[in-house]
Amino acid sequence: MKKSQQIYVSEIIEGSGKGPLPRFVYRLLEKITHQEEINYILRTYGHLKGVEFMGALIGYFNIKADFVFPERLPENGRCIFVCNHPLGSLDGICVSYLLGKHYGDIRYVVNDLLYRLKPLRNIFLPVVLSGDEKKRRKAVEILKKAMRSDVPVGVFPAGACSRKINGKIQDLPWRKTFLKQAIQYERDIVPLHFVGFNSPKFYNAELIRRKMGIKNNYISLFLPDQMFRSKEADYKIVVGNPIPWQSIDRTKHLENTARDIRQICYDLQEEYGKLCLP
Repeated sequence: MKKSQQIYVSEIIEGSGKGPLPRFVYRLLEKITHQEEINYILRTYGHLKGVEFMGALIGYFNIKADFVFPERLPENGRCIFVCNHPLGSLDGICVSYLLGKHYGDIRYVVNDLLYRLKPLRNIFLPVVLSGDEKKRRKAVEILKKAMRSDVPVGVFPAGACSRKINGKIQDLPWRKTFLKQAIQYERDIVPLHFVGFNSPKFYNAELIRRKMGIKNNYISLFLPDQMFRSKEADYKIVVGNPIPWQSIDRTKHLENTARDIRQICYDLQEEYGKLCLP
């Protein structure tokens, strides 16, 4: 029987050139990141791959996740699905699972945290922003291959977990990359809104980090903890109307178009809120 993957905080830190650290620091980080429980999941479900593994994760956490307005999903899934990113990890799993189940396959651009999970490597597309140039070029080629295919591709255009901005939990400004890709690969854009939040403590810690001017984004260490706090949650993903790639105004600054589509995403939250009114 093939040995399942196991993840160790110490190996990740030392592999990134930031270690070694004192043993008590590793023990603290192992607790914060739920290393033992993550490895239990990998031992138990590591034989599964892709959508099946994500389904097992959702079952393990006893989570409910459903589309709102699923009839808006285009019959042809060769689109770019763009979504807000309030949770930082579990939202990627839920959206990927639902899209993969609906269309039979999915590719999703995710952060390094999720890409470390080998059972999801056939679905998740890595983002390498710095460091090893060879790894970065390889990641770009993997993404291009996915975009050229007929498989649905999902992205979080903010590129990071949502923050508390002006008293509201919301994404950072969306990057325009998904618009360039939509035009280049002739893919329509489907806006999604993930209805969900991390704990107030998480967002407040991020707020403190920014106010203190701490550049190292250590807050990502708390994302696994937020995931394990989400057991038995009920999430809704609101589907918007597809935006034809031909309708993207190339004479307009794409940053402005990205901002407009981001607003469409948050308008979906309001639409869902009205739906829930008695």
